[in-house]
Amino acid sequence: MNSDIIHDITSATDTLHLPDLDDRGRVISHSFYPYYFGGSWSNWRLHEGLNLSLGASIFSQIGKHAYGGVGFSQNLSAQYAMALSSRLSLAVGGYLDNMFWANSTFRDAGLTAVLGYKFDEHWEGYLYGQKSIVTNIPIPLYIQELNDMGDRIGAAIRYNFNPNFSVQVSITRSYNGKL
Repeated sequence: MNSDIIHDITSATDTLHLPDLDDRGRVISHSFYPYYFGGSWSNWRLHEGLNLSLGASIFSQIGKHAYGGVGFSQNLSAQYAMALSSRLSLAVGGYLDNMFWANSTFRDAGLTAVLGYKFDEHWEGYLYGQKSIVTNIPIPLYIQELNDMGDRIGAAIRYNFNPNFSVQVSITRSYNGKL
């Protein structure tokens, strides 16, 4: 009887064919992974229905040329994921980041969407996009890619050797003209 319950739970989680997302619902860009700025390194594996991610932090800098004061930040991300068919899945949502530090307020908000298709037991493909709606974060152009800010559109293909090991290749076009 227990094996039937475990099988049902496993089947339910395998109905979505979507890539891992970051805590803001964006497809993770691994090109700058060790130097990721302002986000988390966690994977957000969506379940069918509404998914919420809430976060809050308090921080400070120390040192001779440190930015003064204590900072407070909050983030919220919501994604709605659904299986459109046995092979096709869709997730749409948005995110909002707010940070108050030394009498300055920084905000970033956007919409995200991911479409995933499972070709067979090994191959999966994804199309994804991100539209930045509001941002006032003063980050120099040369490091904006570290946080995957701005508008993005991309495609990825993944080969699953087994449930624990896969290889993924993606192509992403970023436009950060708003920053």
